[in-house]
Amino acid sequence: MSYVITIQTVMAAAFDELAAAIDAKKVADAPAAREVFLGRWVAQAIKKQRFHHSVKADLQRWTQRARSAGTQAGLEAEFRHIQQLYTQWFPVDEPASPVQHAQLQQMIDSAREAGWMLHTQTPIDRKVKIVSEGQHSLVVCPEATQAAFNAEGHLAHPLSIYVRGPEIDVMNWAHQAKLAPTKVTAYKSIVKYHAEYRLWPDNHADCLMVMPRQSMVKEYR
Repeated sequence: MSYVITIQTVMAAAFDELAAAIDAKKVADAPAAREVFLGRWVAQAIKKQRFHHSVKADLQRWTQRARSAGTQAGLEAEFRHIQQLYTQWFPVDEPASPVQHAQLQQMIDSAREAGWMLHTQTPIDRKVKIVSEGQHSLVVCPEATQAAFNAEGHLAHPLSIYVRGPEIDVMNWAHQAKLAPTKVTAYKSIVKYHAEYRLWPDNHADCLMVMPRQSMVKEYR
């Protein structure tokens, strides 16, 4: 089962069981009580190995956060955000849509229009340093791009892009192009001082996509 389906299964189960517990008067319908329930729920999901191993890292992260932050962990808000976004982007009863080269180009064009420095002709086959003189920059290896897209212009293999600049900007451009990048590194990557993100065939990653701000979810339908 793919990650995008599994994570939706996890969210649905969490909220179904929370609602059942509230209906049975086992949990008060109050924010703090719901947070406590969800914190315990993810811990039990790990212990019982309820779900596919692809979501294990998510469950562990949420469990650790619940233990350290308690009722301030924000699990309910994050879960609802994930459920809303993944339901919109990855309907379980619809076939996946291939990622087109034009979508990548749309994101690159958005960066260009915003005045970012672009490096789309530089081979990235070893650790390199891009001199941008403080300017935000987006790096996409041309050889990797050619290898990742098939003859039909569909993304057939994961493709890394490298970013030095505000994550929120480049992710907004990606989401507007209907791309769902995942984050690999926040700072250290093969391109010095650049974060690494990854684009996936059909947007079907093996981990959680970088989430847009909740107020912007409807804009990316």
